Amino acid sequence: MNKIAVYGSLRKGLGNHHYLADSKLLGTFESAPIYDMYSLIGFPGLKEDGLTSITFEVYEVENDTLEDVNLLEGYTPDSDDNNFYDRIKIDTPFGKAFTYIYIPDVDELPKVVSGDWKEYSKINNAKSKLINI
Repeated sequence: MNKIAVYGSLRKGLGNHHYLADSKLLGTFESAPIYDMYSLIGFPGLKEDGLTSITFEVYEVENDTLEDVNLLEGYTPDSDDNNFYDRIKIDTPFGKAFTYIYIPDVDELPKVVSGDWKEYSKINNAKSKLINI
């Protein structure tokens, strides 16, 4: 069994949660202010060495689920080339867990100052609906 800490579209109620639907949710926590989150429109990218506390959900997952999430995140273990995210282990209240750190440059991307992708996407979806009316 593996643990993964998710912060974006894999969270419960969001678009890619179906990848974790059969996995056990261990709990939710807010990190220390050591990351920054950026909006890539439909999903976030997380960077280390930031100043934002991030809302994570931690799941216990089977190896095949971890492999599926690796594919979703554009992460190939043992490869330095062509990875969209890097997978690292972080400390959580539920033990060490994998999470994914965004590799490309974020200079032009909007920062998610709340550190909560679920909240951010709900607000931005409501704004886009108002614009389309």
